[in-house]
Amino acid sequence: MVRSTWVALALLGLTAPARANDPITNTNYTIEFYDGVAIGNTQLVGMGGAGSALITGTSGSLFNPSAMAVRPTTDTLNWNWDWHADFLTAGGSKDYDNNGQDSSGGASLITLGLGFRWQNFAIAGTMIGQAAPIEGSSPELDVEAVRLRGMASVYLPWIDTAIGAGIQSGSLEVDNNADEADSLFTVTGIGPIIGATWTPKYRDFRVAAAFEGRIVGEDISATCDPMNCQGFILPDRVTTPWRVIAGGAWRFSPTQWNQLVGGNFRDERSLTVAADVVIAGASKLAYGVEAFGMHELQRTGRDTAVSVRGGAEFEAFPGRLRLRAGSYWEPARYDDVPGRLHVTFGLELRVFEFFAWGRRRGRISFTGDVAERYRNMALSVGFWH
Repeated sequence: MVRSTWVALALLGLTAPARANDPITNTNYTIEFYDGVAIGNTQLVGMGGAGSALITGTSGSLFNPSAMAVRPTTDTLNWNWDWHADFLTAGGSKDYDNNGQDSSGGASLITLGLGFRWQNFAIAGTMIGQAAPIEGSSPELDVEAVRLRGMASVYLPWIDTAIGAGIQSGSLEVDNNADEADSLFTVTGIGPIIGATWTPKYRDFRVAAAFEGRIVGEDISATCDPMNCQGFILPDRVTTPWRVIAGGAWRFSPTQWNQLVGGNFRDERSLTVAADVVIAGASKLAYGVEAFGMHELQRTGRDTAVSVRGGAEFEAFPGRLRLRAGSYWEPARYDDVPGRLHVTFGLELRVFEFFAWGRRRGRISFTGDVAERYRNMALSVGFWH
């Protein structure tokens, strides 16, 4: 079960090093949780993780606090609401966090969101929850994490721009796998988030940017001696790096993109391309969580990391089939372990149509993300938008 923990951040510190690590001898060290892979809905993953200027509603709010205030082009109502629930599994990965050591198992991840809009004002809440074993730990440990975000946003029509701000909390729990009630330690921290999306009226492109402040959790909660907690020496703090996201999207179609067209669906053949740059800051004297499971220190977050992401979505059969493809660079985060190139793909198929408080369409979506020693596959059932 996913509990309070720092998820989408937690797993990229989960594997043993490419070189010998120092043993843990005292509590004066920091564990870093960093997310270098594409995490989000099937559209985001299928398009190479590029979605800051493209994905709206609660799915977009996972990484851009202004996304809920950007109306879908068919939404002409005074108020509306949105929700999402997506599950992804990287169980086929040999090295989920790219720390240089192959291991069995990977992370399971769920994202949830609920949001409401009234005229040009919107609020949204999202959650990213992740769980995975810490390979090589003795006794066997699990890491479970949750990142919660609460945001308010507004669309300013005189500058065709949505802006949003809020707070995100991240919490991490490390458990003894043999006894779910036996928690090694938990920690929680908070940080600010802001974002903006420019959607120039009657144009075919959008531009967005977002910032996430660093989260530091220093109040380690444990029921045992930090110098000998089930044989482990606990960290003094945990941290996530600050992150900046900037990107754009361009849509090629018979009609101009940024306009309210009304109706339930915008069925037209279109090609949408998107690109993002994601920059994650360095972390002072930080180490990976999987090496912690082996009582070792593996240096991570020494330098600023830059990820370039891009992808495309083609609505081949309007209102029936969308195809997606993309790629992104997962930058190096651990010492002596190089970055790796990811290739992504996906499709979305409309499967039926019905009436329930209006005209609705069901859809099935599949997406994949593959790289060296990494596999992430997802199957999603939901509404066609």
